Amino acid sequence: MYRIGRRPRLPAPRRRPAAWPAVSAAAAACWALAGWALAEAARRVSVRTGVCDAEALGQLPGDEFIAHPMVEWTRGVTVHAAAERVWPWLAQMGYGRGGWYTPQWVDLFANRWVFGVRHRFPASASRLLPEYQHVAVGDLICDGPDYASYFRVLRVDPGHAVVYRSIRHPRRGSPIDITDPQSPQRAEQQLRQAGTYIDFTWALVLNELPGQRTRLLVRTRATYSPRAFRFLTLPLGLVDATYGVAQLRAIARRAENPQLAGT
Repeated sequence: MYRIGRRPRLPAPRRRPAAWPAVSAAAAACWALAGWALAEAARRVSVRTGVCDAEALGQLPGDEFIAHPMVEWTRGVTVHAAAERVWPWLAQMGYGRGGWYTPQWVDLFANRWVFGVRHRFPASASRLLPEYQHVAVGDLICDGPDYASYFRVLRVDPGHAVVYRSIRHPRRGSPIDITDPQSPQRAEQQLRQAGTYIDFTWALVLNELPGQRTRLLVRTRATYSPRAFRFLTLPLGLVDATYGVAQLRAIARRAENPQLAGT
């Protein structure tokens, strides 16, 4: 019984939980499918660009040197010139030789952040250089100022393929004394013992097509240490897809211009 003059106490209203937007199972599935498709497309571009299944999955010269790679990238372009016109541009490649025909931003990054050099990276040749047309198995090809990094030439099939191999630190150069025949072996051994290195082959291959055309392919196969580097393989593959194809196109433009062959 309530007292006269007092209102009865009513129970406090219950607060309803905040309403979340309703997401259907179909919408969630669509978002998940879109995310998977985007990730798969990025992965595909990172490992292959401009090549068909036969080129991406088939054997190429140089595959024999790293039998079980942790990473493999294959890029390709079609050159509207015969292989004999493309080969001289490959034969003269190298730092201090004909260059690598890479985009300027790649050269700038390599010079300043890898080799710690402030002066400009030497420009790639826009003409054939007779003094650098010889390349042979066993050659050491410079890949930085004063051999801060380098490639060993492992295979040369004149007019068809050249295969390089390099073992280096991923962040800085691995300089050698070019006058000491044992210096490369010591540098590579030290890198392996330290446990931080990238060991990779780099093969440039020419396959002739009908109509005075050539398929120019480049394949990179690598192992690395430590294994945590695997988290970088996707972004690095996407970067390589950008400048790798640009490099091949730069070679193609030179080979397709007959005026550059004899200058």
